[in-house]
Amino acid sequence: MEIKTITVGTSQTNCYIVYDQFGGEASVIDPGAEAEKILTFLSEKRLKVKNIFLTHGHFDHILAVQQVQEKTGARIVIHEEDAECLQSSSMALYNSIMREPFRVSRADIRLRGGEKTLVGDVEAEFMHTPGHTPGSVCIIMDNVIFTGDTLFEGDVGRTDLRGGDEREMRYSLARLYRLPYDYIVYPGHGDPTSLGIERDTNEYLRAAVGR
Repeated sequence: MEIKTITVGTSQTNCYIVYDQFGGEASVIDPGAEAEKILTFLSEKRLKVKNIFLTHGHFDHILAVQQVQEKTGARIVIHEEDAECLQSSSMALYNSIMREPFRVSRADIRLRGGEKTLVGDVEAEFMHTPGHTPGSVCIIMDNVIFTGDTLFEGDVGRTDLRGGDEREMRYSLARLYRLPYDYIVYPGHGDPTSLGIERDTNEYLRAAVGR
């Protein structure tokens, strides 16, 4: 499994492309803007995109979804609690002064949490982690976890935006803390980290389990 990070948009969102370099199958996680950068990489690598996985529905994670889906035919996968964000700019917290237009798209698969699917020959599992948004998910693949805006290096996602819930966030963080392995963490913004490092140093993650 190969992972390509493309940082896009004014919010510097991490869009991840997970792919099998031999079979050529790929999944795109959080195409938040600048579709041309994402599509150029896919074309250069001759990748066939099967899925567009969305960790949540805020604008900075979805603005290029429609364009990527149109070019690749990939299915759009998002939690049912955030699916409306794909069709409602207000639900996605989009502001009309932003550089990129809001393009409406529609979920092909609405998650509830706990689902699994294959990305090439690697299993992807969707863990429902509400708090930042009602439909936030983390995506676990092998020894990697894509945490969206739930967990960052030394920080966690905001809960003061519409749909945020501090109590739900604490519960989600506690579940992440108790995962059995030391996953590599690929967050929605910023640098990668590891769950082991965050268990030891992230005050918000530690507070969620009373450490």
